[in-house]
Amino acid sequence: MEQKLLLIFQQSELDAVKMYQVLTEKAAGEDEKQLLRGLGAVEGRHAAVLRGITGVSDLKPTDKMAKPIGLLREKLGKKATYTLLALGEHGAYYLYQPFARKYDVLRQVAQDERDHGKTLLRLVGALRRSLPIPVLGN
Repeated sequence: MEQKLLLIFQQSELDAVKMYQVLTEKAAGEDEKQLLRGLGAVEGRHAAVLRGITGVSDLKPTDKMAKPIGLLREKLGKKATYTLLALGEHGAYYLYQPFARKYDVLRQVAQDERDHGKTLLRLVGALRRSLPIPVLGN
């Protein structure tokens, strides 16, 4: 059961890379694009960490996240979409907790997910108030 869940997490991290690529393509400004690219890059590192735990290296990114999130972005706008993503990133923090107790390396992955949620909420706030786009990690 543990291996199956870790493989689901690994696939989700790969799919998140593709999702952030789609959002980057739709972003208006270079600062927003840079932030989204950075989030996607971190998700790619998470997939690599999980690959080290699972030993499975043949997984490929799918559109399972990218398509619906791209559609949400078109229909609801980026502020609503980024808010929903922030909730998902925060949720991932909690999903990783049982595994972070066993695999120390997943503690940082979990923390990154929580930080992504906070970063996306700061992005939404900046977009609402026409403020500078936050920098990843700040």
